[in-house]
Amino acid sequence: MSFPSLAALRAFEAAARLGSFKAAAEALHLSPTAVSHHIRGLEAQLGVSLFLRHTRAITLTEAGGVLSQSASRAFAELESAVAAIRDNENRLVVSTTPAFATLWLAPRIDDFEQRHSGLRVQVLSSTAPVDMTRDRQVDIAIRYSAADVVAPEGQVLVQESVAAFASPDYLARHARPETAEFLVTRWASNGLAPVDWRAWQAAAGETLPDNATVRGFAHEQEVVQAALAGKGVALVSELLVRDMVARGWLVAWRPTVRLPGHVYRRVAGPLSAHTRRVALFTAWLQDALVSD
Repeated sequence: MSFPSLAALRAFEAAARLGSFKAAAEALHLSPTAVSHHIRGLEAQLGVSLFLRHTRAITLTEAGGVLSQSASRAFAELESAVAAIRDNENRLVVSTTPAFATLWLAPRIDDFEQRHSGLRVQVLSSTAPVDMTRDRQVDIAIRYSAADVVAPEGQVLVQESVAAFASPDYLARHARPETAEFLVTRWASNGLAPVDWRAWQAAAGETLPDNATVRGFAHEQEVVQAALAGKGVALVSELLVRDMVARGWLVAWRPTVRLPGHVYRRVAGPLSAHTRRVALFTAWLQDALVSD
């Protein structure tokens, strides 16, 4: 015996739940005749009566009661699964570095969501790159890597430049290099060549004092926070501090001296690479990185 049609089971479940062929027809946007036809066909296929038909009402038979309970559970689970899938279609999961997530992406997420109402961005940050073939929940990974490395995958979004920044108050008190402390990131990843104060010295044609204090942090957002707190001059990505510079919280120290930094690449997940939400976010990301 072939399995009953989903339309017939749906008509039966609605009629059993609502206690009326007419109510089931209204709920399913069908005619009462169509609902009655589906149920009679289901009864013929199963070889049992599912309803006792009275003049103005219907009641379930014993067999109908058994099928009704199972059908209700099955359709409830299906509805829950469909709702979850639709929710996933409206949610974009982005994996990136803590520095990029904190300093650049988080302040701009609302701009993307306002442009594309109904889409919500969830950010996962980690210094370890996510395995896109195993973690299928991630739609897009924004990865940080050396500019001179030929990556096996990923679209280059932007190459950063690195410059020196400090709080206005700190620069007022430490205009001369010999009185300043210097802040820098010590990359945990062996794949990232250091962009450090020695490189900055070479580009600037200046020599930092032999007794200069250089304080290193494991993450770039920590360097930025130390600079905001007035703890020194930070050598950081211009991309990541643009908001703070625009607000006057940080100012450039020797603004003509810039170093080439690393690049950000976009990698799309295999299941979502060609989805509308990934296309929209990629276009927004490219535009925002350029227009900043």
